[in-house]
Amino acid sequence: MKDGMIIGTGLLASSFEKHINKLQGICIFASGVSNSSCTDEAEFARELNLLKDTFEGLSLNESFAYFSTCSVYDPTLKHSAYIKHKQKIELMILQRKNSHIFRLPQLAGNSKNTTTLLNFLSNSIESSSPINIWSKAERNIIDVEDATRTVIHYIKNHKNKNIIANVCNPCPTKILDIVRMLEKIKGKSARVNYIEGGSFYDIPLDHTKEIYREIGLTFKDSYLEDTLRKYYSKKP
Repeated sequence: MKDGMIIGTGLLASSFEKHINKLQGICIFASGVSNSSCTDEAEFARELNLLKDTFEGLSLNESFAYFSTCSVYDPTLKHSAYIKHKQKIELMILQRKNSHIFRLPQLAGNSKNTTTLLNFLSNSIESSSPINIWSKAERNIIDVEDATRTVIHYIKNHKNKNIIANVCNPCPTKILDIVRMLEKIKGKSARVNYIEGGSFYDIPLDHTKEIYREIGLTFKDSYLEDTLRKYYSKKP
């Protein structure tokens, strides 16, 4: 494989396609199970088999990037089938040299997947459907384009070292605040059912902060609203 290879067709894969000329000798595996509510063993098996087939087609000198989830830090999900599956995959990948794991949070981007948090909230506001929101629940959101260029820089500068890194926004946001931003952007009120409770968790960034500095990525106070406007403003 001289040129880059991208496995997948979704939001993340499409973002990497735009940078294919920077991915020589790198395989981007962006076709995993992404829904944290998934309990379908067939879906888990599909990902595992595709991963094994992909490994067989690569030489050990070629880099491989897999995308896991920051939800591994969520104490409410640690016993879920989804998290156990992701942890199993991570262990498998780290046994291969030149293999990298990037844990991602919620991605903002142009996606037709109605199950993503942002699309669900946006569609609920548009259709005036009720939204149940836990008062303490927070989510971490990063622009898919920022996640993509962070990952590319990571791999390019650590080709001969296995990486396991979190690529996320340093500042999580309460879901209610995300809804309020979308209301402002759309000029339409949401039907919110406010429920006391919910949880949140910290995601360590460690060396990723240095990568952000190297690529000039800053998370100013308006980052999230600017990102939401980018993808959810009404097009003329």
